[in-house]
Amino acid sequence: MASRTIRTVWAATVTASLAVAFTAAAPTAAAQAITTTKTHIQYFVSPHPDDVFEAWSLVQDSSANYPVFITLTMGEKTGYCSTRTLDLGSPWGTVSITEGDLPSCKAARMASLNAWLDDQSAADAYLNDFVRAENTSAGYNMTKYTDVAPAGGTDSGGPNAAGMTGCNPAWGSTGCTGTNPTAGVPVPSNLNEVPALQQSAAQQVTWYVGSTSARVEFDLGDGNLTDAEVVWAVDYVRANRATRLPLTNEYGVVAAAYSNLAGHYTACYDYSHHDHRAVHEAIYNNDLIDAAGSHPQWGATCGSQTTTVGVDPEVAAGGRSKQITNTHYNENMSTSSSYFQKRFGWLHNGTLWPSGKDPVAGTNGVLFSQWNYFWARNF
Repeated sequence: MASRTIRTVWAATVTASLAVAFTAAAPTAAAQAITTTKTHIQYFVSPHPDDVFEAWSLVQDSSANYPVFITLTMGEKTGYCSTRTLDLGSPWGTVSITEGDLPSCKAARMASLNAWLDDQSAADAYLNDFVRAENTSAGYNMTKYTDVAPAGGTDSGGPNAAGMTGCNPAWGSTGCTGTNPTAGVPVPSNLNEVPALQQSAAQQVTWYVGSTSARVEFDLGDGNLTDAEVVWAVDYVRANRATRLPLTNEYGVVAAAYSNLAGHYTACYDYSHHDHRAVHEAIYNNDLIDAAGSHPQWGATCGSQTTTVGVDPEVAAGGRSKQITNTHYNENMSTSSSYFQKRFGWLHNGTLWPSGKDPVAGTNGVLFSQWNYFWARNF
């Protein structure tokens, strides 16, 4: 299957359904007096609360980009939410997880993400925003908003199973067979919730807004994210940026989630998560910043510093490659006390996530590599 086919299979249905369905909601409150010296917004769209590091080279050390970190699910279906207590250190303290309890898993994953983003603010001269467990005396300096976003019509059910090796939990125990169960349900929906809460939970949105970055958190269902929900979420953030963010000028959108379906690119790490596919399809196929000027859209994909065989050809054909600096990569990956390993090591059996230059395949494959590679779209 060609790479372009993988990313374009649901283009028509996503565009058609969202074009008529989305209506921006009135924000719940006027933004407080937050200001910024940065010049334009860049949206980093991730399906789960650890994926954004797969595109961190486009975040680091930027005096111009105001990153808006859009996290679409709370990662509640990970197999690592066994009964345990995580110690995130001061000021976060401990987070208790009960196996099978989705709220406690969500809380642990989002606390890990926000603690890690706080770490990045401490390490990057151009980021200075802290949630710090919402403890002002500990340095919490962002403004929080909670919204109920409007519904967005009926879902077309993309992505489908084509090219996938594992579709759980959205398809249940049957794996990649049949139709995506999100087809025909409202946008947005979280199918991990009980039926009475599936739509209301998905419409809850939390914002943390600072002078150098913002974090927007959705609860769209780990394992049942759809192309239409990705577009809906980005549209919602854009529609409310004037009342939530300290600037409105936009630059680009990044699919900040690596994807390599069924090891299609043989030189690279096989990553077939259907939520990552949804983010890639939505951003590859839709002009998400429909305004005058150049607004590029990128997606984290397979590339290499050592070979041109078995990699995504779109990286060389108009895409880009960029390295996370040695300083930032090492402070995240080198030891168990490094930022990324400390915050997310519990999602790797408590052992170090493999590190290296490229997202290589194999038994010691690297998912969170130092070099990031991107396809590019310019509408």
